[in-house]
Amino acid sequence: MLSKKKNQVILLAAVSSILAGIVIIIIGMTFYNYKISEIGIEENGSYKEYQYHYALISEKADALFWEAIYNGALEAGKAQNIYVEKMGSNLSADYLLYDLMKIAIAAQVDGIIIEPNEDERIVELINEADKAGIPVITVIMDAPQSSRKSFIGINSYNQGQMYGKQVLELIEEGKHKITVLVSSDNSNTNQSVIYSSIIEAVREKNVEVSSKIINTQSTFSSEEDIRKILMDAENAPDVLVCLTASDTLSAYQAIVDYNRVGEIEIIGYYNSEIIINAIEKNIIHATMTFDARQMGAYCVEALVEYNKTKHVSVYYSVDVSIIDSDNVKNYLESDTGE
Repeated sequence: MLSKKKNQVILLAAVSSILAGIVIIIIGMTFYNYKISEIGIEENGSYKEYQYHYALISEKADALFWEAIYNGALEAGKAQNIYVEKMGSNLSADYLLYDLMKIAIAAQVDGIIIEPNEDERIVELINEADKAGIPVITVIMDAPQSSRKSFIGINSYNQGQMYGKQVLELIEEGKHKITVLVSSDNSNTNQSVIYSSIIEAVREKNVEVSSKIINTQSTFSSEEDIRKILMDAENAPDVLVCLTASDTLSAYQAIVDYNRVGEIEIIGYYNSEIIINAIEKNIIHATMTFDARQMGAYCVEALVEYNKTKHVSVYYSVDVSIIDSDNVKNYLESDTGE
């Protein structure tokens, strides 16, 4: 009897092992098919050869607008026989921008698209890539002191003027205390130009414009900083101007959580589904957006031009626009395919 039970246990263990193996094989095959479809290998074992291999690198590779930038680059690349790889995305471990840049150089890619940070080593790696014959394009953030070939971005002065126009609308509605949220890792570059441009746009109005530095070390730290600003009863702003998508979402959530809807207005950044819906509900006054796919396509265009001619325009400016209550329905309809 004991022997029979022992055999049953052994049989059950064997069946479980076989089933687990089958599940692992299925998961592995699914992942394999996904990866090979990503790089153009087909089911019959054939594969597509690309003329160039470009690497796209950012610390925010999986952020919503970076997905759009990547898709724009990927589509533009495929049309010109180029494979664009988003390095660092969906990996089991997080890699620093420095590490991803080293990997791209070691892989001897034909071009690098990168959003640099303020790490001086990134400038050194851009120069190292250039010496190795790998052209580098900076996007959103620039590194003008490096050997990068071109910068794809938004005109910061014009962006500030557009923010300023939205602030003026709210001033006309009786809002007079304006706070601009500035990221701690970008306080002395593009955002300082935007901030100065906002002040210039409203300088003839009797309003208070100030900036608050937001800790960008983590999502939690930035949310905490924004909540502290809102909870400061004596100095709480009438208007929050957000220069990043993450700050916009954090500000929106904080205003809802603390029942400050209608008291504090938000002028945001980018056009995620949450932000668009918040504009429709009059929780967010307006948001600044740009054509992220166009930005990705411009990155590929700049690299192709340089690879072919060894010359390229130093600066590509991407279109920007405002989404507010007047045109938000157009964006909602485009999202639903109506």
